[in-house]
Amino acid sequence: MRRTFTIVAVAASAVGLLAPAAGAAGKGDWHPAPTEPFVTSGVCSFTMKGDIVRDTTEARTLSTYPDGSVEVEEARGPLVIRFTNASTGRSVVRDVSGYALIRYLEDGGREYHFDGGGSIPVRVASPGFPPGWYILHGRFTVVGHTDGTRIFSDVHATVENLCETLT
Repeated sequence: MRRTFTIVAVAASAVGLLAPAAGAAGKGDWHPAPTEPFVTSGVCSFTMKGDIVRDTTEARTLSTYPDGSVEVEEARGPLVIRFTNASTGRSVVRDVSGYALIRYLEDGGREYHFDGGGSIPVRVASPGFPPGWYILHGRFTVVGHTDGTRIFSDVHATVENLCETLT
C-alpha cells in the first residue's frame, strides 16, 4: 500500500543509512559509496534480504572537524534494490535513488536530509512509528541518535511498508 503523508516528529530505528568510506578521496572529491547486499531480521515478521540491482552512488566530503573527521558529507546517485521475503521468496524491486546531505554530529549521531528515495528499516521495538521496512520517495529528514533511534521530520513523501507488500 502506498500513501502520501506528512510526519512531524516520529521516532524510528534505522541501520546502514550512509557511512563515510574508508580511505575515501580528499575533501570535495566524489568517490564511490556502494551499498552492500544485506539479510536482516527483527524488522518484519520475516527475514528480509536485499540484493543490489544497480548502484553507482557516490559521496563527497563538504567539511571536516578540526581533527579531520567528516562533519558534512553529501551522497547522490542511482540505487536499485531487490527486497525479498526470505520465507516465501516473494520479491519486489525498488528504486531508492536520490540525494542526501549528512551531518555527522559531535555526539556520534547523524542528521540526514534526503531528496529522492530512501530505504529505512524500523525495528519492532522502536517507539512512535509502526515497525516495518519503509521506502520513501520525496523529501524528508532523519536524525540518528547514538542509541539507534531515529527521529523523522519534515516528511513530504510517498511511503510504502515493504513488510506489508511482501507478506
